[in-house]
Amino acid sequence: MIFSKLQFSLFITLTLVLIVLSYFYIDKSVSLYFIEHADIYKAYGKEVSRLGESHWYIGIALIGIFYYKFIKTNELYKQRFLFLLYANLFSGIISIVTKVLIGRLRPWKLENGEDDFGFLISQNPDFSFLENIKYQVDMLVQDSTHYSSFPSGHTTTSLTIFIFMMILFPKQYYLWISITILGVSARILANDHFVSDVLAGILLGVISTLFIYSKMKERIEKNY
Repeated sequence: MIFSKLQFSLFITLTLVLIVLSYFYIDKSVSLYFIEHADIYKAYGKEVSRLGESHWYIGIALIGIFYYKFIKTNELYKQRFLFLLYANLFSGIISIVTKVLIGRLRPWKLENGEDDFGFLISQNPDFSFLENIKYQVDMLVQDSTHYSSFPSGHTTTSLTIFIFMMILFPKQYYLWISITILGVSARILANDHFVSDVLAGILLGVISTLFIYSKMKERIEKNY
């Protein structure tokens, strides 16, 4: 495992604390800065964000599985590509479900002088709990993209790939961390996510990938 139990516990605790602090004290001001300077950062952020699109890695995994199963048989490599596939699918599904359940407004809702911030369920304080639930469902049905900020799916994928590469190629740590930081920060520069969304994506990507790793560890490391 790339973390000790103590390191892992500290990582989870610290990240959760940072998510809360970021939501209350950092998110809005950082996003407003990048909204005001969108002409400088947004296009760059959009392009670099492609690093966090999971379909690239799912496609690579499927090609690798097929190749090492049917063309050049190698059970170890096939299992490693299966790990890549399962980790991306698992983290992706959890990310999508969490986005729907949380229903957080995107930074876009701060553009053009608007001041919409937070979660769908808290937008109407005069509503009853059931009315707020209905409102959240209705808004997500109308346009889920605008209300799916938390966590960052691209960041989740980026950390899934980071953990995958760290497990298999740990000596190239500085390369993997540099690429990951580049991809993760792009989500903020592109004004698609708040800082706390990115932190949540980091947490989700790490936990979900390590969970899959724990289930496949022997198959990934075994010499057939």
